[in-house]
Amino acid sequence: MGGYAPKGARQAATSRRSVVLEDGCDVRFNVDLVGVRPDQVKGLETGEALLVQISENGKWRSLVCVTNGGGIVGTLAAFQGLARLIACVETGARYIAIVEVASATRCSVEVIRG
Repeated sequence: MGGYAPKGARQAATSRRSVVLEDGCDVRFNVDLVGVRPDQVKGLETGEALLVQISENGKWRSLVCVTNGGGIVGTLAAFQGLARLIACVETGARYIAIVEVASATRCSVEVIRG
C-alpha cells in the first residue's frame, strides 16, 4: 500500500534538522525513540526530562533515554550523527531528552546538552 503523507505531516518530518555548535558536542535535535517500552512511557508527560545514557550489550553500544527511576524508555537510533553523539557521551558530555509526545507506541524527544 502506498500513498502520500498529508502535507502538514510531511513538512513536520522534513523540518527536523540537527544543529551542531562549537566543539561538535553541543547538539540539539528532535527524534522519535526506537523500541519504546510501553511500561516505561506510560505516565510520561510533555516537558519531562529523560537522561541520555550509554547502554552496552556485549560489544554493542547504544544510547538510551532513561527515566529518573532508571527505566529505559527507548533508544536513540538511526540518525545522522549517532556515532559522534556516543563519542561525546563517552568523553563526558551530558545530554537530556525532553519529552515532546508520549503514547503507548511512540515517544518523541528533543535532545539537548545539559
